[in-house]
Amino acid sequence: MEDDQELERKAIEELLKEAKRGKTRAETMGPMGWGLQGRDRD
Repeated sequence: MEDDQELERKAIEELLKEAKRGKTRAETMGPMGWGLQGRDRD
């Protein structure tokens, strides 16, 4: 059960990181930045 909670916590963390990246991408590159999605991964 603890493993499930840990996995869920990590999944939520990753979703939040991706949302922050998307927000930054939208603010700096506008609509054209979405075509670059996946190339700017850390």
